[in-house]
Amino acid sequence: MAADALWACAQQSLQNHLYENAIFLAERVVAESTTEASKLLLATCYFQAGASNRAEMVLLGAKAPQNRYLLALCHMRLGKLNEAQHALLGSSSHDAAATAAVPNGAAGLYLLGMICLKSQQRERAVTYFTRCLALNPFLWSAYEALCQLGAPLPEAVKPGDSLPNCSEPPPSASTAASALPAPCATPLVGWAAASAATPVRPPQLFTPADSASVHASTVPASAGDAEMHSGRSLSTPNLLTPQVRRPS
Repeated sequence: MAADALWACAQQSLQNHLYENAIFLAERVVAESTTEASKLLLATCYFQAGASNRAEMVLLGAKAPQNRYLLALCHMRLGKLNEAQHALLGSSSHDAAATAAVPNGAAGLYLLGMICLKSQQRERAVTYFTRCLALNPFLWSAYEALCQLGAPLPEAVKPGDSLPNCSEPPPSASTAASALPAPCATPLVGWAAASAATPVRPPQLFTPADSASVHASTVPASAGDAEMHSGRSLSTPNLLTPQVRRPS
């Protein structure tokens, strides 16, 4: 199977939370071409499947910013705070002033703040959280961390303020729909019409007619039960795993 097809199928498996299948396909991608991008794909599959130690082994010695960020997440999940800090800061791991550049922008600064917080480095944590919010004031977890530390909060975003460029612009609706697997991109118009045409039988409670009978007679459901079982359905959100882009 061509590398492009393997890559696309691994991404589709990730989107559908089929992690074992995604891992198998991503391993084939790495076997064909061992690059920073293919390693990131495989490590993402391992990490999403909960195998942080395997993802860590794939990413050791990573140079690309996204790979270093995911490596730091693996280290942190495994309790290796010093290694996580080194993955983000590299040679600047003793960044006492908390001014070094960090991969992945605001997300990387927030992660570094959490590492410092867990390492009892309060002042550095406050600085990283504040820098994080300067880049992305919508990263609410950083506000919560500053509140827990009793640190002053930066000015909140006001209506009319320009939005920060936190990451790549979101895809258009047509692009997002085309990226989904076929079942997810199918409109629900036909389903809604079919559901409306299908009568919903009211629920019934069954009680024995007498102590000697094994048959049951029905009694009308109470108003509360009828309301609770009135045929309303709860829709499950389509949760997508962030895609690992293949370099062009």
